[in-house]
Amino acid sequence: MLVESWVASPLLDLRLFRRAAFVGVMAGSLALNGVAFGVLPFTSIWLQSVLGLGAIGTGLVLLPLATAAFLVAGLGGRLLHAVPPRSAIGGGLLLIGAGPLGQAVLHAGSSWPVLIAGLVVTGIGTGLVNPSMAGAALAAVPPENAGKASGAVNTFRQLGYPFGVAVFGTVATARVEQSLSAAPDPRAAAHALAGGGADALRGGIPVRDLHAAFASGLDAAYVVADGLGVLAAVLVFVLLPGRHGAAATSEGTKTPSARSNAETV
Repeated sequence: MLVESWVASPLLDLRLFRRAAFVGVMAGSLALNGVAFGVLPFTSIWLQSVLGLGAIGTGLVLLPLATAAFLVAGLGGRLLHAVPPRSAIGGGLLLIGAGPLGQAVLHAGSSWPVLIAGLVVTGIGTGLVNPSMAGAALAAVPPENAGKASGAVNTFRQLGYPFGVAVFGTVATARVEQSLSAAPDPRAAAHALAGGGADALRGGIPVRDLHAAFASGLDAAYVVADGLGVLAAVLVFVLLPGRHGAAATSEGTKTPSARSNAETV
């Protein structure tokens, strides 16, 4: 970022962040992958290491998220053109945040069916946000910065996933450590369990305690994911223009020749 502010032709013009709409789109891009997918690695470990599902079974459990996202984005793509980006992205992020909250009900006796509803809700939200994100970014900047805006959206979207994994992994592991406070070495046990080493711990820690600890950690991560999703949605609703503002922004970002053609027609 420091280098970009000094070079003559930066890859990303930092002055774009003075535009509220651009900041809102970047916040939504960061939260999209972070909230929707950042908890999935730990959900997958819970399904395989704790519940004993195989890789194929785990993939099938998580399939509703991808299926819902694909169907909503594909079938609702044309309808979304009539919806202001603020509504599509903000509403989608609310659903992406609501999905993890619906999954934050795990306990020692929980099994995979409890995840399905939340995964579907998250998938619906993802399907709403994805088709609208690029257009919203282009509408938020002058035409000469369209390439930078497109690249920034993809960059922030990709950054969201490792950011989410780091945050939710830290939250989940800390809660697991608290739940395993009676273990000889709670910190080591928590990191082993969160890393998929449940089998190695079963000899020294009761199985039910392992189930309860991991469920507690996932619940905490899901709640944090919900909060981040809602926060991103609020930023989008506040920073992005509504229907009339979006139309004015879109008109303002047209090139002079495009505006002239439109007026001629």
